[in-house]
Amino acid sequence: MAINPSTNLTRLLSHDRVREAEAQFGDAVRGQLKAAAVMAGIVVTRRRPSHVIVLTEDGRIDAMLVQGGVKLAAALEKRGAINVSNARKGACDGGALTPALGLKAIDPYDVTIAMPAEDGDPAVSDADREAWQKFRQTYAATIDAPPYKVTGTLLLLPSQDPMSLNERGTELFLPVFSPTVELLGTRLTDIPRDSILVNRSHIRRVKATLVA
Repeated sequence: MAINPSTNLTRLLSHDRVREAEAQFGDAVRGQLKAAAVMAGIVVTRRRPSHVIVLTEDGRIDAMLVQGGVKLAAALEKRGAINVSNARKGACDGGALTPALGLKAIDPYDVTIAMPAEDGDPAVSDADREAWQKFRQTYAATIDAPPYKVTGTLLLLPSQDPMSLNERGTELFLPVFSPTVELLGTRLTDIPRDSILVNRSHIRRVKATLVA
């Protein structure tokens, strides 16, 4: 069965709803769906919620969380080994990645920064962020977590002192919103625009200013 890039199909693809389109037209026409998207000038991206990237002191790991349906932050806060698959490793600065066949688990305490891959789910959902903004205080902050320097926005409870974020707390990871990350003075270009998670045990210094 041939499919034309109709208005209805274009609408489905333009809203990143490829799965719904495939369910409607069948797997046999998946290739035609992709071709229609190209003809319409649409870039189709399949989201992989479990696709994550972690930065350590000496490199980065790109992997899939084995446990389906678990959020990155929740997996990290369990503080136990996180089972992963399809792991690849590379330099901190985002260079080429190579398969890490023997890497089956990640220790949260080894992670300095955790974040979703480009096709992964946000580290903090929009709904959670909107809720936090209603009752938390906003700080513009710079965080030293060697070898990285993170700049962004913190949403903290009134009882939280940003200067004590490197001390032991109930949560191991700190969400940083609208982040930028520098490595030895060079800004990393593949950092998510919404949020990342910084390991509090790796933080050495915090500079924070309350935003009115």
